[in-house]
Amino acid sequence: MGCSRPAPPAQHSSANVATLTAECNQGKYVSCFSLGTKYVSGDGVAKDEARAAALFQRACEAGSAQGCGGLGFMYETGKGVAKDVGRAVTLYRGACDGGDYLGCAFLGGIYEAGEGVAKDEAGAVTLYRRACDGGNAVGCGELGRMYVYGKGVAKDEVHAVTLFQRACDGGYARGCANLGAAYGVGSGVMKDEARAAILMQRACDGDYAEACATLGAVYEDGTGVRKDAARALALYQKSCGMGLKKACDDAARLR
Repeated sequence: MGCSRPAPPAQHSSANVATLTAECNQGKYVSCFSLGTKYVSGDGVAKDEARAAALFQRACEAGSAQGCGGLGFMYETGKGVAKDVGRAVTLYRGACDGGDYLGCAFLGGIYEAGEGVAKDEAGAVTLYRRACDGGNAVGCGELGRMYVYGKGVAKDEVHAVTLFQRACDGGYARGCANLGAAYGVGSGVMKDEARAAILMQRACDGDYAEACATLGAVYEDGTGVRKDAARALALYQKSCGMGLKKACDDAARLR
């Protein structure tokens, strides 16, 4: 349940790149934002972070809160632009105030880490709660993690489980992983290793590398599932492919 940067904006449009490009050029700035997310992920187009940043900026300058949030992410992570956390904070704040609740959640992450700003866990909790109350799954998941550890708020593992469930139901893979971890050890909920494995699978299916590695260990050890070394190896390899070094070591050990 450690803290790391959530995935970038993922509100991908089902429209194709040509349609979004035409609409963006016609001044439909929601389409500029959606097109930017495709360039970030390489969805239907060659990945181009500089192009994505330019599209987010265009949307932001036209008053799109999502565009400002997307541009904030690029500045925070240094993708397609020179890293500038101060600029990211300004953009996230504008996005959050404009109703982009993912921007609230990402701003909360900066205050929690104290990167480029004074560390403020209570302030982070306020921002995560604002995001969660606005229906953002990332905000719910990160707020739940704060309740698990009592960071900026009184520790409450039972409430954390409720928040993780909301996050998982909203499609936040790390929320599913944290919910699975809670079931795995009986934190705030009755211990249920089989349910923990199901939730880790859901998180792994959402491309959360740590969940795939954890699930690999579950299959290797037979915790709540039947032991399956081949399945464990496949899961370690998937996690390794997403950049988790420990999973690479585990995969090598099982080969």
